[in-house]
Amino acid sequence: MRKIVFLSTLALLAISTEAQIKPDLDRSKVKRSAPAPAPAPAPVNKTTGTASTTVPVYNLTSVRVKIRTGNDNKEFPSKVFTSIRARSATSGQANPFNQMKLDNEMRINSDTEFGMERVTQYQSESSLDAFQSSGLRFRIDYMPNWLTDAWKIESITLVLEFKDQFGNLHPTLGNKTIVFNNAYGFLNSTYWVMECETDGSFAPLTAVIKK
Repeated sequence: MRKIVFLSTLALLAISTEAQIKPDLDRSKVKRSAPAPAPAPAPVNKTTGTASTTVPVYNLTSVRVKIRTGNDNKEFPSKVFTSIRARSATSGQANPFNQMKLDNEMRINSDTEFGMERVTQYQSESSLDAFQSSGLRFRIDYMPNWLTDAWKIESITLVLEFKDQFGNLHPTLGNKTIVFNNAYGFLNSTYWVMECETDGSFAPLTAVIKK
């Protein structure tokens, strides 16, 4: 009888031990999934230290001109042509803006204001970089209807508009006004060209009358 009780006790101990060990063995076989990788950071612009965006490219998009006529008017139908370009532009490059429809009279001691027409949108001719690298040249060509006609200019004012490819104005040069107080003198059939120039910061330099 004692032998039977002893064997029964051993059997119960074996069953209890197996029950305690088995869960641990089962847990050891569970595969743990790896955590999802963190998303890659946005690309950083090395210059600004911010997330990379399209760099704005500014171009000349509008030009308005005001000419002050002195005590000798520009008569109708004498012709006036105006153009604007970078000082570094070559003869083979187009003027980004000009105006060829100025046959009207410009009366004595008066201001005549007009807009110039876009000719080209090529970046090499109208980019802000091109103007800032060399300066600007504004030119007037006068073709009198009579050889004796003369026209007196007393000042010229330009208002330039620079926008980027998204249509946004430049933060400081969106509307840049340039006043050539030195644009002074007579245009006639002999001296029929006036050229006004600025430096790269659009400060007026010279206003020359020539043949």
